[in-house]
Amino acid sequence: MARFTLFISAFIILFQVHTSTLFAQSAEAEKIEHEVLRSDIEKNIYFLAADELLGRDTGTQEIDIAARYIATWFQVYGVEPADGYDSYFQNVPFERLKAPDEIAFAIGDSTYQQNRDLVLMNSFRGDLDADYIFLEYASLEELSEHDVEGKIVISRAGLADHTSPQQNFMTIGQKNEWVKEAGGKALIELYTSQQFPWQILVNFLGGDRVDLRSSDMDEDDTIPHFWMNGTIAERMEYVSESTGSAVEISVDGEEPESFYSRNVVGVIRGTDESLRDEYILLGAHYDHVGVVDGHPDPITSEYIYNGARDNAVGTAGIMAAAKYFAANPPERSLIFAAWTAEEIGLLGSRYYAENPMIPLVQTVYNLNIDGAGYNDTSKVTVIGLGRTEADDEMIAAAEAFGLEAIPDPVPEQNLFDRSDNVNFAQRGIPAPTYSMGLTDFDDEINYYYHQPTDEPHTLDYDYITRYIRSFVLAAQSIANRATAPFWLPGDVYEEAGIELFGRE
Repeated sequence: MARFTLFISAFIILFQVHTSTLFAQSAEAEKIEHEVLRSDIEKNIYFLAADELLGRDTGTQEIDIAARYIATWFQVYGVEPADGYDSYFQNVPFERLKAPDEIAFAIGDSTYQQNRDLVLMNSFRGDLDADYIFLEYASLEELSEHDVEGKIVISRAGLADHTSPQQNFMTIGQKNEWVKEAGGKALIELYTSQQFPWQILVNFLGGDRVDLRSSDMDEDDTIPHFWMNGTIAERMEYVSESTGSAVEISVDGEEPESFYSRNVVGVIRGTDESLRDEYILLGAHYDHVGVVDGHPDPITSEYIYNGARDNAVGTAGIMAAAKYFAANPPERSLIFAAWTAEEIGLLGSRYYAENPMIPLVQTVYNLNIDGAGYNDTSKVTVIGLGRTEADDEMIAAAEAFGLEAIPDPVPEQNLFDRSDNVNFAQRGIPAPTYSMGLTDFDDEINYYYHQPTDEPHTLDYDYITRYIRSFVLAAQSIANRATAPFWLPGDVYEEAGIELFGRE
């Protein structure tokens, strides 16, 4: 009888706690529904994706107008600049790299052609002649074991544990610095990924492009850096076995142009004295891809990539969250970030991750909001559901607004590593992306994704409003959680998180 009584008592306590939690969440959802307004969301999407902003391309006056609009929104509704900063802007230094006029490249008696065989990864101009050494990945360990002083280093692209071309991209600057510090004169990486074929890579990197530059850049900051097509088996064999041969390089062309674009960053301090030094980062990129390069779309005659879905919707979500939380601050503090230059390589968020305005060790979670569009208005697609301890909060937030949270339906697309969240995940911060209802990359998605058809009047604003309200509720639930959510055991980024946060 005593055991039965204890069981009943425990059941009642658990029921009361569960009921109290559901009631609190229901009350929060009702408050969000009342204060996160469709009219605000619609207004901000229409402004950001207006023809007059010409697709918000990085490095244009139009994206600067968008940045000022977002910053003014923060200011009007009481979001503060980060401590120690006098504005909402983080100036991000870029260089516009002109495609080389000509690259002459030879290893021994073998010559290689620009774009067909190799692409230049930085702004090097000039001549170079030296012997080379082949290392498997040119890791720190390998560089410490070999004498590369005065030599050109050739290796595979990326590092041994990399599984995606995105990870290879992320190590470009790091490996360049390692080889330079070891005394190497240049770095050539053999690119072998089948996920992102060589010709697509050339289309992306072979012409004029934009990249981050060091704020104090001079000629000695980097060494020449090339990627070579290594998908040809004979080439890999030849290069690895001919180590010691001379490499001759000559690159002619215009020097790069420098400019700045801006991340827009604001902060709301949390209400709990014991939790307010922990921050939840709510991020969305506000740039897009500009205007059609060449002829207007043959069907619509449009020439502006308005980027309503990608990512005016996400930016409007950050703005809605900023307004709501300024009036209703949660227990943890919040960072609101609108990133520049996502579309050209996740560069704005990468710069912030390398130069954080709030220390990364205090940034305990990143809830990114981005997506290619939607084809199911009953869903929220969480890229990263099943990877962090905040699954319950995101699932419940979606349910509160009549939506179902689903995991990544197309893992082969590697979407987790293709948005700004990856710059924080790689450093150990749990960082899923809260996307609109995507179930497949079908004709409906492709009709709008990176197309001039992605205009504000084509959106279902009833759905978009429910989606953004659920995002706000998810952020609130995570910010009020008793303990900060971490990676689930075994995640590829768990070790980075253990190192960042000093977990046992």
